[in-house]
Amino acid sequence: MTGLLAEVLGWPLLWLAVIVFGAYTTQAMTGFGSIIIALALGAHLYPLQQLLPVLVALNVPLCLYLVIRHRRHLQGRLLAREILPWMGAGLGIGVLLAGVIRGQWLEQLFGLLVVMLAAWELWRMRSQQPKPTAGLMGMRASLGGAGIVHGLYASGGPLLVYALSRRQLPPAAMRCTLMTVWLIFNTTLLAVYIWRGQWTAEAVAQTLLLLPLIPPGIVLGEWLHTRISVRGYYLLLQILLLVSGMALILGATGA
Repeated sequence: MTGLLAEVLGWPLLWLAVIVFGAYTTQAMTGFGSIIIALALGAHLYPLQQLLPVLVALNVPLCLYLVIRHRRHLQGRLLAREILPWMGAGLGIGVLLAGVIRGQWLEQLFGLLVVMLAAWELWRMRSQQPKPTAGLMGMRASLGGAGIVHGLYASGGPLLVYALSRRQLPPAAMRCTLMTVWLIFNTTLLAVYIWRGQWTAEAVAQTLLLLPLIPPGIVLGEWLHTRISVRGYYLLLQILLLVSGMALILGATGA
């Protein structure tokens, strides 16, 4: 036990704690961003495969609390008829492909797509262009792609956010629906990590040490969520997508 604590504790964990607090506060505020932000920054401290089980495990209690508290805002029909079937199919493909096509080039390609989508939406918002209606096939393709990326990197948020943002949901409905998706899929991913042996004693120790940061992150995120306008909320989402995509292009998560 002493050897395990000595291996877990240290400056890298302290910096990871700062990253986790900021990233999970962001998710409590917007419904998106915790894992991809924490991966982009935390991969400079720990290997990607070591980070993923910890970040996914921390995400589950955050989502569980917020989904239960704000369940009245959940878009149940959209979740059951569109998101879960199409993203779930993509998740299964992504899990099967994990370890086969992983590579920095794939992350950078995904990052480029995210940057292009976010830049387009930011330009449209700035120029006051009307938001086009989400096409059914385009939305389903985005949802399937989000599932594949989530199975590979637990970071399918950008494509899911892009698809749902075009449905013009109220911020509270958008956040609760996103949180429900992450709760379902990240619980599934955590079970996969345990089955594969990636849920190591070190990962458990890191998760337990970082877990106390989640409640204050929720409190701060909730406070910020109630003080942002609808336009400000969607502007922040697109900025988060842009930053996330740039991090992937620069190879941060491939470190």
